[in-house]
Amino acid sequence: MPISSDRPECFRLPAVDAAAIRTRPDQLHLVPPDSDTDASAIIDSHRRARAARSRRDAIGCLVPIAGGLLLAAVAVAVTASLGLPYRDAVIVGPVLFVLGALATAVIASRGRPVAPVVKPLPSVLIHPLVVAGAPADLPAQDIVLASRVLDERDRAEADLRKARADAQLTDEERYVSPGDRSTWYFRPEDLPGLARTADDAERRSRDVARRLGIVLDADRGKDSASED
Repeated sequence: MPISSDRPECFRLPAVDAAAIRTRPDQLHLVPPDSDTDASAIIDSHRRARAARSRRDAIGCLVPIAGGLLLAAVAVAVTASLGLPYRDAVIVGPVLFVLGALATAVIASRGRPVAPVVKPLPSVLIHPLVVAGAPADLPAQDIVLASRVLDERDRAEADLRKARADAQLTDEERYVSPGDRSTWYFRPEDLPGLARTADDAERRSRDVARRLGIVLDADRGKDSASED
């Protein structure tokens, strides 16, 4: 029987309430073993953090827009009072709207005190393989350990896949413009080390799973084949 939210320290965190991490809907979380909080408090903290972020984002968008509209309205009113052609107001209005929005954004960012970031209470995202293959009564500390080593295995495998793809690129294709921090590539000489890291992570994850009685996907397939 898989681990489920029937256990008091396990709970499902809805995606709409996930403020600190991006989760898929209804992923199973665990209250940290050394925490004195409960699942409802963690879920509520994610809800509050998301609401605070939404308010901050809304203020950051609405204040510059209001400043731009105000300046554009004043410009149109002045143009009309001076008897200038309507065409001039149509040209000046949008330009002043943009300038007003930019100026308001700068002034607001400097004048507004930096509010502390509302952070949700910590929780442990249980690895899906642990959810599906671990004994239902597996202790919380072991759930944390198994999830951590399986996450490390997943990251090592992802790095190895990227390194293999990057190794097929030419030097020109791996070129990164100075100052571009969003694009990066592994070097061909990184491949052996990443392969060893991935092998070690795979070996460690299987050792931990075997010791804790967790059935991984490949093991479950072997068991089914042997029964047939």
